Amino acid sequence: MTNPAAKKISSINDELDIKLFLYIAKRNILFPVIFVILALTGAWLYLRYTPPIYQTSSILQLGSQSEATRILPTANIYDDDMAKQIELMRSSVFLQRALSKLPLEVSYFSKGRVLNFELYRNSPFTVDAIVKNPSIYGIPIYVDFVSRDQIVLTFTYRGELQKREIHINGRTSLPEMDILIDIHNFSIIREQQSLFSRNSYFFVLNNPETVASAYSRDIRINVLNAAAKTIQISHTGTNPQKASDIVNIIAEEFSIYDLEKKAESANNILDFIDQQLDLLFDKLSDSEIELEEFKKEHGIDEITLTPLPTLQGRIGDMENQLVMLQMEYNILNEIAQSLEQDNDVDIYRLIAILAGSEFSGMVSRMLQNLQDLLIEREQLLYQVTPESSQIQALNHQINIQRKLVVESITTLINNLDTHINEIHSKIDSYESILLNQGGRYSLIEYSMLQRVHSINERFYNQLVEKKAEYSISKAGYVSQSVILESSRVPGQPISPKPRGIYASSLLAALFLGIGVFLLKYLFYNEIPSLHDILKYTQAPVIGVIPKYKSEIPPNQLLVLKKPKSLISEALRAIRTNLQFINNDDGPKLVAVTSTISGEGKTFFAMNLAGILAFSNKKVIVIDFDMRKPKIHLGFNVENIKGVSTILSNIDTIDDCIQPSKVKNLDFITAGPVPPNPSELILTPRMDEMINYLKSKYDFVIVDNPPVGIVTDGMKSILMSDYPIYIFKANYSKRMFIQNVNRLINESHISKLSVVLNAVDKEYSSYGYDKGYSYGYYYGGYGSGYGYYDDQINIVKRSFWKRLLGLGKKQQ
Repeated sequence: MTNPAAKKISSINDELDIKLFLYIAKRNILFPVIFVILALTGAWLYLRYTPPIYQTSSILQLGSQSEATRILPTANIYDDDMAKQIELMRSSVFLQRALSKLPLEVSYFSKGRVLNFELYRNSPFTVDAIVKNPSIYGIPIYVDFVSRDQIVLTFTYRGELQKREIHINGRTSLPEMDILIDIHNFSIIREQQSLFSRNSYFFVLNNPETVASAYSRDIRINVLNAAAKTIQISHTGTNPQKASDIVNIIAEEFSIYDLEKKAESANNILDFIDQQLDLLFDKLSDSEIELEEFKKEHGIDEITLTPLPTLQGRIGDMENQLVMLQMEYNILNEIAQSLEQDNDVDIYRLIAILAGSEFSGMVSRMLQNLQDLLIEREQLLYQVTPESSQIQALNHQINIQRKLVVESITTLINNLDTHINEIHSKIDSYESILLNQGGRYSLIEYSMLQRVHSINERFYNQLVEKKAEYSISKAGYVSQSVILESSRVPGQPISPKPRGIYASSLLAALFLGIGVFLLKYLFYNEIPSLHDILKYTQAPVIGVIPKYKSEIPPNQLLVLKKPKSLISEALRAIRTNLQFINNDDGPKLVAVTSTISGEGKTFFAMNLAGILAFSNKKVIVIDFDMRKPKIHLGFNVENIKGVSTILSNIDTIDDCIQPSKVKNLDFITAGPVPPNPSELILTPRMDEMINYLKSKYDFVIVDNPPVGIVTDGMKSILMSDYPIYIFKANYSKRMFIQNVNRLINESHISKLSVVLNAVDKEYSSYGYDKGYSYGYYYGGYGSGYGYYDDQINIVKRSFWKRLLGLGKKQQ
């Protein structure tokens, strides 16, 4: 079996003790109560001073359809990539366009008792301002409606308070802006000013160039179903109506914007064709006039226009090739010039021009890569400056891609030019053969003029056909972007949610309270009950004294005033248990000590003396604590003479003995505080005093100083028949038990016994100390039968006092 004295005493609770935890929790129940009150108060303040956040959303299905593809396969010139459409919707260009349709140029607010409220679409007045100084943007401008015709504006500009007076009858020119204020409902304004202040309204001018970036942070565009091409547009804000309008305008404006962008491709192609048609129309007219004049000049009629040889047919085929090659040449040349001259060229316009070209696939892919890099740079510019390393790297890639496209197109143009020259050389060779025929020179010359006219005519007709195709494509495009669910004005905010805030605050308070319980339990180093004493020492426990229900009076002799109290019965039990320590005949010396002051040794010594005196024993109490004497306070006498004067041979023993109000009970006070109490106690005079008193009294009870502080009391403890060590429940540290083990093992005080003072009955109700020995304050035959005086008072304590442990002071 493990020796309790050999167990290491830890400064923290390293074992799980549910009963102790419950006791500590009950003693500190006020902490979670206070935490809950503070948490609920904080939650209420947070909800009161935090503006509510609303969220709205709409669902949009993306898609487009070109009905013209059913007629012309080449008419589908549009890009329906879903990712690109979403990026377009997120772009600042589109958001700026969409938000410009809403009244966001000016934000109107009214003051409340706690928060300011935005009057979106609900302001009793409107402001039309032409800003002269951009620094005025974003500054709250307070409006004081002096009368229907006079208004005073107040705002802080560059740290100085500015006041401007304006009139309602027209636009007022101010240094910062030209402003016109229109009042819609003056009665509401007067009512608001009467409730709060004259400056209860204010407005903020928003910079139109930064409106999109200001709202884009709270706009979310997410893919709901990629297969169905459905996306969700959501926005969060403090004004529910504004949040709903922003979401709806984005969805509605995208359908219009998307249709315009898709139609722009066809318009670019049609513009190019119209330019070419204008040029060819003039050439075609000139060639027709030249043919007619040549015919008249040389007398050529229909009879002379006999069929030319087969060689002429070959020349015609080559001329047809020249027409197609020349068209390809013009298209590539137009793209090359655009890329070289314009850094911000519209890539989609160039791709549209390439539609139907022999090289459209290869060149379009290169142009698309260039466009992707340009879009990436535009998006990155909203996050970093143009001088950043990321932008510089993208610029380098864009220049390389642009150079690659230009060089590739230049190579294609050179190849086309070579091919065109080869065909021209063949035509010239064939025509030289025809010219060598001589007799038909005029006819051949006419044939050459006719071929030029035919080339221009065919080229013109092809352009007319292309124009018809792209006109059909433009007319046949129908936007399939459908708003599946429009946003509705939300009735409840998404944040803060009162129920969640209160619940989380309450849980946090409870967890914090439990944390306090755990910390106090973990670092609870006091002795709450006999359990800890018996666990760490083999010293016999001769009794437990209950905690007194109220403050100990100056006269500490409670056994005299309440002989039937629980404390009196506990002391009687201790008196009985002393016989088991030493039952020899003759006078007995009782030495009482403790570890530190305040553990109740003086209270115990006086009341034990009173109980012994009640049993017809002659008892005397001696105050050996000459450093901090208390016995004279307990008996309500002066401390003029006593132990210090006896040991100093100033007074005799009999002169210092004083009688008490209890029969058979005398006492000797400590006397004046000496400069050398330890040396006085070690003198032979002390032995003489103890022996003399033992000859006159049955019990000599010595109230020693605490041995944990000084060693003055060691001599009397070694001499005593009943050395008693006092611990105070929930006051004495657990480490104090080592002093008891040290006195037993090192000082060989084998008779040393322990008394636990001021034990809380509520803690004992959890199971400790209950019925530890006969006569303990809540065990035995008397409990529950009205034997003790204290029981009536305990029953009368209110529930809340018992719950919170209020109204009780430490003994």
